[in-house]
Amino acid sequence: MPGTPSKPLRPLRIVHTSDIHLETDTFGSGERGKRMRDEVRGAFSEVISIANRSADLLLIVGDLFDSSRVSPEALGFALGEIGRAAMPVVMVPGNHDAHDERSIYAGLPASAMPPNLHLILEPEGRLIRFPELEASVWGRALVEHSPEYRPLSGMPAPEAGVWNIALAHGYLMENGEYLRSSPITAAEIEASAYDYIALGHVHVFSDVSQGLTRAVYSGTPAPLYASDEAGWVAYVSCVPGRTPQVERIAVRPNGARSD
Repeated sequence: MPGTPSKPLRPLRIVHTSDIHLETDTFGSGERGKRMRDEVRGAFSEVISIANRSADLLLIVGDLFDSSRVSPEALGFALGEIGRAAMPVVMVPGNHDAHDERSIYAGLPASAMPPNLHLILEPEGRLIRFPELEASVWGRALVEHSPEYRPLSGMPAPEAGVWNIALAHGYLMENGEYLRSSPITAAEIEASAYDYIALGHVHVFSDVSQGLTRAVYSGTPAPLYASDEAGWVAYVSCVPGRTPQVERIAVRPNGARSD
C-alpha cells in the first residue's frame, strides 16, 4: 500500500534484564552478606550465558549496581561479564547507579569499556542504530531520581524499516496515583508506537503493554527475595509481521532454565 512505512525483514531476539543490584549491602557485611553478593554475581553471569545461547541483543535497564560505592574489582567483574556477551549490550543507569556527581561511569576511560557495550549517559537521550540487526534503540540516562525526570520524555518518532526499541528506568503511574519519582504513564507507552519498551525499577516481572506497544518490566534476575517472583529475565522475540512476543525465563545460576 503506497505510503505505508516499511517494516523490518529479519527477526530479532532480545534478552532484557534490570535491577541486578551487584554489590548490594542489604544483607550486611558478614558471611551471609558475602554469600548473597556472590549469588547476585552468579545470577548476572547466568544472564550473560542465557543471552549467549539465544539473543541478538542484550538490554540492561538500570541498577546494574546497588550503589555508587563499587570497588575496582567489582567494576572489573561487571565489565568483564558484559564483555563475555557475544552480542551488542545497551545499558542505561538507574536510580541506584545514577549518572550524577558520584557516577560510577563518568570517569571510565574508553579503554576500560568492553567493545560490545553501548552505555547511554546522555541525560537528553541517545538513539543507537544497529543496521545489521535492523534495530534502533533509544534511552536516556537517569541523573536524579525525582518527579521531574521523565524516562520516556524526548523519545524520537519510530523509524521505518527497523525494530524500534526503548529503555526506561522508572515507575508506571496508575490512574489516580500521586506523582512519583521517574514516572512513566500508560499514555506515553501507547503514544510512542515503538515495538518494545524495556522497563526497569520494578523487581517483579510485569507486562504493562499499551495498545500496540509491548512494554515489560523484566524484574530482577538476582536472588534478592525469598519469593518465586524474583529471578527472571524477559526474552523478547520479534518476528516480522507479528506483535513481539515476551516470555519470562527463570535465572538459575547453575545453568538450568525453566519458565
